Amino acid sequence: MKPDDPLFENVTARDRIFEGKFLHVDKLTVLLPDGRTAEREVVAIRNSVAVLPMDAEGNVHLIRQHRPAIGRTLLEVPAGLIDPDESPSDAAIRECEEETGVRPGALRELITYAHVEGYSTAFMTLYYGTELDRTGRIRLDANEFVEPVKLPFDELLSLVQSGQIIDSKTILCAMMVRELLLKKD
Repeated sequence: MKPDDPLFENVTARDRIFEGKFLHVDKLTVLLPDGRTAEREVVAIRNSVAVLPMDAEGNVHLIRQHRPAIGRTLLEVPAGLIDPDESPSDAAIRECEEETGVRPGALRELITYAHVEGYSTAFMTLYYGTELDRTGRIRLDANEFVEPVKLPFDELLSLVQSGQIIDSKTILCAMMVRELLLKKD
């Protein structure tokens, strides 16, 4: 994002229109490349992580969680926000254990991407977790309800390919880990 970019939109004003516990919303006034002004609404939230944990038998440890924003219960990889002063890898290990009761002993970073770039400041880092330790220490927030689910990796791939898995983090994790495993063969 460089000012010499012909598509750059310079922010000329920023007004906070909502302040929440986990995020806030700003209304930006931007100067468009053609000299006109426009308004943009931006959600500012901490960066997050997600991890696809796979055990030695080729099973993945996922969660089912209701997502009120879209009114659906989804099967997803464990994920969450990075706490202040926490590294992304530490957050991935923590979130995985808190939501599934398994702790990855090894993590491989897959990608960091802007998952809702049209209106959010957040980036998400995805990991592949192996060498799982079954600690059983599920520690959910007081208002968090998830159900751990264990299934074969091939079944996850089938759910992705059939369109039954719809969230980007789980789709990307599954496809990227599939590519890693194909390269090993």
